[in-house]
Amino acid sequence: MSAKKTIIADYHIHSRFSPDSESEIEDIIETASEKGIRYIIITDHYELADQHANTINVDLYRNVMEKYSLPVGVELGWDGIKELNIDTKKFDYVLLSHHYVEEPITQESYKNYLFRLLDIMQRFDEYHALAHLDFPRRYHRTKEPFSVELYDLISEILKLVIKNGKMLEVNTATIELYGEPHPSVEILKLYKSLGGRNITIGSDAHSLEQIGRGIEKGIEILKELGYNNILVFDTEWREVRI
Repeated sequence: MSAKKTIIADYHIHSRFSPDSESEIEDIIETASEKGIRYIIITDHYELADQHANTINVDLYRNVMEKYSLPVGVELGWDGIKELNIDTKKFDYVLLSHHYVEEPITQESYKNYLFRLLDIMQRFDEYHALAHLDFPRRYHRTKEPFSVELYDLISEILKLVIKNGKMLEVNTATIELYGEPHPSVEILKLYKSLGGRNITIGSDAHSLEQIGRGIEKGIEILKELGYNNILVFDTEWREVRI
């Protein structure tokens, strides 16, 4: 019997604290262990947007994560409008997300999404990693990539990530949908060309079965693009060779 392969990390997992997951913390830990995942962070939704609004009791949430000796993570979704009423210093890992996309989803929707995201990032700095940069693509009818005409705007976003010492999440949920992570291979090439190197990786799991999905392929893609490390968190952030 072959040895279980170690998956370095999965830093985007949802539990029962999110409205779209029923996974118990104990089951997540057990499943991750069974799948050979070395590091996990549970990142439940704290969504400051009317359509998907969801808040959690942060102190209770912290206590639960600390009980299991887990870093305290959150996926902070913000529309750029609603009042920011969360103390992000209570988290070890804050994934910044923006989930609103106009329908029908087109390249124009993509552009508007990027403008809103850039505006949010220019006004809010208390996060660690930018989540699923080309997020709207997963809902496009044909999963159409972001046009190269949008790359100047994407470059502005990536330059801000780099300038402010943030991390870029490689979200592997979409590998099973259309063969590429968020962000796409071309955007990851762009990030590298701009000097970006700070990468985290996560499956965006909303069920136990999804934990670790696409991570190995995502690492393979990163290596092919010339990335050598991803970041993991113990008591502080550090690079791990891939």
